[in-house]
Amino acid sequence: MVLMVVDHAQEYQAGPGRGLVTDPMNLAVTPGLVYFWRILAHFCAPVFTLLMGMSAWLSGASREKLLKRGLVMLALEFTVMNWAWTFNPMWHRYFFQIIGAMGVAMLVMAAMKPLGERAMLWTGVGLVAGHNLLDGIHFASGTWEHALWSLLHEKNVLPAGWGFSVRTTYPVLPVMGLGLAGYGLGNWWKRGEAPWVKTGLGMMGLFVALRASGVYGDPNEWERNSLALQSFLNVTKYPLSLQFVLMTVGPAMVFLGVARRRGWRQEQLEQLGRTAMFFYITHLVVLHAGALLAGVVAGGKVELGARFGGVPEVVGFPVWATAVVALGVTALLYPLCRWYEPRRMRYL
Repeated sequence: MVLMVVDHAQEYQAGPGRGLVTDPMNLAVTPGLVYFWRILAHFCAPVFTLLMGMSAWLSGASREKLLKRGLVMLALEFTVMNWAWTFNPMWHRYFFQIIGAMGVAMLVMAAMKPLGERAMLWTGVGLVAGHNLLDGIHFASGTWEHALWSLLHEKNVLPAGWGFSVRTTYPVLPVMGLGLAGYGLGNWWKRGEAPWVKTGLGMMGLFVALRASGVYGDPNEWERNSLALQSFLNVTKYPLSLQFVLMTVGPAMVFLGVARRRGWRQEQLEQLGRTAMFFYITHLVVLHAGALLAGVVAGGKVELGARFGGVPEVVGFPVWATAVVALGVTALLYPLCRWYEPRRMRYL
């Protein structure tokens, strides 16, 4: 979650519209530190989704609760989340991102719960491992097949009528798979360190083998040049490719196993985890509001209807300061999360 704040703080590092790097994975122009932070941020979405499934099993959530939470997450994506990024409810483009995709995964978990955790585990593994077989399938723009396929497997911008559009940033097939796999792995929490470490190391080894050979698992091959290592790690995030999942979830599973044995737990980080949705929403609002305030102080003009976010061009800070800004926001939100937790528990 803290890595996520670093990644989102990077959005304001040099000001929207004139950013130092418009694509942090563009190896030709990306400074090494920015690239490194982006690689760390890659862990966020897939690990969030896996842990969502695990927590659903560990909490014994009913089908009704899974259904309700999935619908709430979908509603949040198209209202609160989009507003937090734009501060403009009439902005012409909506973004279907990880919260919405996780909401769909939650609905699928509710539908499959009667089938049992084993069926959910293998269905999830099948979706994650097999969805790249579908990379060559495309449909003509403007058809209902194109719209459905954009939701399931292909990042696109879809017209929504009245001048609005929706970008399917996180197609849902691999996200559904990770959520189902997480639910199926919930009972592993009782088994100690070994299954996590062995599985994680196996996933990492499979990533290296698939990436090196280029046989399967990612639509983009790596380039053997002076930036070979960066290119090797530059796997497809939208949608989450098999290689992307192996590269991120593999180390995360090793950490889950080792951290339990060594007691690597910090109360402050656990606090953020217990109020994850509250933290997610508020960190976006604080970063955006802070950028607007900094722009006004620097003499810029806030124009919410003129461009995304309305942040003045004068906003920006050095690359090295991104982590400082992120840690400052996290420290600011920690007491708010402590205040919110007991109030949240009243409504669960």
